[in-house]
Order: sequence, then structure tokens, then C-alpha cells
Amino acid sequence: MTETRENEIKLRLDDTELARLDELRGGVPRAAYVRSLLRGDPQDPDVASRAEALSILTGLARDGRVSAAIALVRELPPDDGEIFDDAFERIIRD
Repeated sequence: MTETRENEIKLRLDDTELARLDELRGGVPRAAYVRSLLRGDPQDPDVASRAEALSILTGLARDGRVSAAIALVRELPPDDGEIFDDAFERIIRD
């Protein structure tokens, strides 16, 4: 179920601040990253970002290490607003 958000804020950043935000979020959408900060989600630099994890999965799949790839996918949280609906995703999520 998608949460309806009725409130909106606008934030003006200079180029340096925006670059720092983008560096910190590591490929996570900006809105999702800011929400994670508000929720107090852990910001562990040793945990792969979604983009890094997908890159790792691609390498594992290419090397034929499917079980390792499946284990990693199961640990990934869904991307903010992204809906998984392909056959592979349904198989590994079950």
C-alpha cells in the first residue's frame, strides 16, 4: 500500500551542499535518503547501497553463483516507490 503524502517542503542548497547530499546518499533517491534520516535509519558506510548491491548481484550472476545472489537480494529493502514484478523477483521472494 502506498502512503499518501500531503505535505511538501522545498529546500534550497548551494552546489557544494547538493554535491555532499548526493555523495552521502550513494544512489538512493534524494527523497528516500532524507526520509531515512528522519526515520533514524542506520547510515552504515560498510553496507552496500542499492546500486552497489545490484552491481555485486550482476557479478555473482555472471559467475554462476546464484545462491549467493539470491541471499543478497533477499536482504535488499525495496527501493522507494519501486514495484518488483518480474519472474525472477517473484521466484526469489517466495
